[in-house]
Amino acid sequence: MKLCQTCGQALAEQIETCPACGSEVVKGIEFVDDYQILEIVHEGHASILCRAIREEDQIPVALRLFTANSGVDETVAQRLKTELEELQKLPEEWFVQHHAIKCSSEGIWYRVSEWLDAESWGDLLSSGRLQDQEVAYDLFYRLAAILDGLHQSGHFIPHLILNDILVLKGELGRVDVKIDYKLSRFLDPKMAKPGLMLNNLLVCHPDIAGERPLNFKTDVWSLGRIFVQILTADLEIRDPRPAAKAEDFPKGIGVLVRSMLADDPDLRPHSMAEVADALIRIKQEAIETEAASPTETVGEIRRLKKTIGFFGIIISILAVVGGVFLFQFFRGSQNGKVALGEYANRYAGSVAFVVVEYQVQVDDMVLYQQRIEGTAFLVDSEGYLLTNRHVACPWLEDENLSTVVEQIRYVDKIPRFNYQMHLWFEGETAFNRLYGLGSSGELTDIYDLSSAYSRGGKPSLSIAGVARAPVRIGQMIKAPLRDDFAVLKIDKVPQELVVLPLDRELDVTKLQRLSPVIALGFPLGSRTQADTINVSVTRGHVRRTFENFFQVDTSIYRGNSGGPIIDDRGKVIGIASAVATEAAMAPLPVITPLSDIGLVLPVTKAVDFISDLKSGQVKWNGVIDFSVETKIKKITKTAIEGHWAAALDHAVQNLEESNDPSIVMAAAIIYFCTGDFDGAGKLLDRALSIDPDNHQARLIRYLVDRRDDRGLQNPHLRQLLSLDWRSSGEFLGYLGSMLAGSVDIESALLGWENLNEKGWISYMAGVIALEDSRVAEAWRLFSDAVLSVDTNEWVLYLALAELDRMSASRVDGASAMMTFREEFQQITAAKAEQLGTVSSLASDFERAAADPEKRQQLLAQIISITPDNRQLKAIMAFYGAIVSDWPGALEYANQYLLFAGREDALRLGTSILVPGVLQQMGNKDDARLQLQEFCRLT
Repeated sequence: MKLCQTCGQALAEQIETCPACGSEVVKGIEFVDDYQILEIVHEGHASILCRAIREEDQIPVALRLFTANSGVDETVAQRLKTELEELQKLPEEWFVQHHAIKCSSEGIWYRVSEWLDAESWGDLLSSGRLQDQEVAYDLFYRLAAILDGLHQSGHFIPHLILNDILVLKGELGRVDVKIDYKLSRFLDPKMAKPGLMLNNLLVCHPDIAGERPLNFKTDVWSLGRIFVQILTADLEIRDPRPAAKAEDFPKGIGVLVRSMLADDPDLRPHSMAEVADALIRIKQEAIETEAASPTETVGEIRRLKKTIGFFGIIISILAVVGGVFLFQFFRGSQNGKVALGEYANRYAGSVAFVVVEYQVQVDDMVLYQQRIEGTAFLVDSEGYLLTNRHVACPWLEDENLSTVVEQIRYVDKIPRFNYQMHLWFEGETAFNRLYGLGSSGELTDIYDLSSAYSRGGKPSLSIAGVARAPVRIGQMIKAPLRDDFAVLKIDKVPQELVVLPLDRELDVTKLQRLSPVIALGFPLGSRTQADTINVSVTRGHVRRTFENFFQVDTSIYRGNSGGPIIDDRGKVIGIASAVATEAAMAPLPVITPLSDIGLVLPVTKAVDFISDLKSGQVKWNGVIDFSVETKIKKITKTAIEGHWAAALDHAVQNLEESNDPSIVMAAAIIYFCTGDFDGAGKLLDRALSIDPDNHQARLIRYLVDRRDDRGLQNPHLRQLLSLDWRSSGEFLGYLGSMLAGSVDIESALLGWENLNEKGWISYMAGVIALEDSRVAEAWRLFSDAVLSVDTNEWVLYLALAELDRMSASRVDGASAMMTFREEFQQITAAKAEQLGTVSSLASDFERAAADPEKRQQLLAQIISITPDNRQLKAIMAFYGAIVSDWPGALEYANQYLLFAGREDALRLGTSILVPGVLQQMGNKDDARLQLQEFCRLT
């Protein structure tokens, strides 16, 4: 195929004279460099688009040959190449990939792009696939989501036309697209001849025609025009506004499209994200409307009646034979549907809409602010409600928050955290419908707070407790939803509300696949068309179950977070927590939520959590206190000086202001140090209630109990003894074994791996010595503990308090303690100087993550400064193996294994490393012997 260069008529290759204009037509171009042209797809004023293959690998590509009219020369080509580098950063899942700008051996400039097997918009529209509103709205949502991702990268595409959107051939029930993003169209302004579709846009777009500055809202108008073209099936439409206002234009999407096509940019949606959110709502409403509408026409009903009449006798016989079975089956199926409907209506009033706004402030200036909306539901007559942690305390999931705080502290400012929380039940007025007309975006502009339960207001709302998210990799793999739940508390429960019953016997692994469920919540949050709270209900089924979550096909959106998932028995079995997502792996992420693949957190742990709250246990409320570090430093500084009563006063005052786990732990330690063991025990119980994996709190809690009972049946001791080398709390378990008498004390005193471990072991040995009335030995051990550890280790204060108490009973106690404190101050000063050097090297070590040889060098310097840190030698052995320094790896491994230590993960790993290193060095026999010895010992 070739084109007549005079009139553009497409001709077969063998034709030499154009029948349309009579011009002589020479043979078409067959090759461009090493690309063979297979067909001409389109010829425009400035370029020719061809399908081609590269000879060496037969990979199909798209070639755009720039004609003389394009004005492309060396200068323009360089600009195109620069822009091409930007285009290549876009995710390949959503944008056409352009590979190179080249100049052929014949001097023709051309662009090489990926070839896509696409279908025309005409074919797509004529197929009728887009008459399915769900398919059409899904396509529109994809386009808006892609453009939202583009906007987030700082780019926009104001000249977007339908021809820039390529329809990929694929599933009938889904339309996949890619956008051919053009940073510029390279038109000569003096003799521009854009295509018809582009010219129509240039003429009618109010921003372009009015010569306004182009921005993201320009794209919103262009996309609205595309929506009109698709919905009206009129691809050559120029001005879309009359069509969007026509009576036959689809009602559901009409309001959105007309707002997108507003002449005034300020009246359009503020972002593509708003367009995407609106499309989610419109699609959901279309689905619900379709489900509610009758499917039979009058003609179909008549034909059905005739068919029934014709086969009446046969149906009667079948009814007699199978009537009982069919009746039971139908009744069971309908009963399930009716029951779910009844539960939805019964519990809707007890489902609440929640909005949380939080800020980081410096003085009275807000430097960072975010807002989130979600769902909560009443689970107890005392006013407890369940929701997600990321709804109640969104700041805990905010990755940007810590960056902002660090920047504030970097300029020696003090950040302050504040938050507001409001909650409304079904039927309450919550929204100000005039929002958007000159509004500032403040909470009071959007929400009617007068009817809300509010933090610090009347009626009041508070965070009763927040589940601690797992931090260990193994825990996060097993629980990908990270125990994402929280409990809220209201002070007054309306009498008409019905408590949603939790399934207290739930075994998530036994949930039946395809068992029906409903989800209650507020998928669109404040983006609703009424001013009152109106709970949304969607049906679905359980699809898959796992140990710590399950999957449903119920439609779930952002506002559903924290809402209940109810089974056909009327019990809450889970909390809507997340949806699966599709993410383009590229520098510019475009994440598409798959709302029909909902991820649900079972209520199992929440049931126990609420029981703890009702029994009086105090949980962490998730509120951040940026001054915690300063408060703890004030407590510890006072304690080191020996002013224990003053330190306790500081701790008590801080407890009144904050329930931060670090403050609770600090106060518990100071209570213990001052001899108030009852107070210490209560606070340690609180610390364990907040975080059951706080093994240090559990160890000290056992020390409180041990004063009255040294038996081995203590529940805290038993839990400590269960911590082996596989646990992050292994060392605390080892200390528990010392107290239980199952570890030789002299061996333990020699088997530490760093000075902090030495301090803890010395302290535990001192406790045992003091219990056995070996006072002098206890004094020496407590002194060793204080002089060994860093000032941020709680054992320093435990040991220092013991020394203060013991000095009171010694004749020379005052002078002995004064002498000891002088020695302690000298050692502490030397440690501080050493710490500065080590911290600098440690920072360099962190930055050298991609350079193991550099890390090896830095680690060697740190070892030379801190020779008592034995575990660094084991780590050095592993880095030696990484860089294939086998002799060095073996030397450091042997140095580490030379001292007799306990069985922990590092020692086991180093022991198994040695035979591997010997194998690499060619000492196979020694490697085998080492491996056999390892197996014998373990």
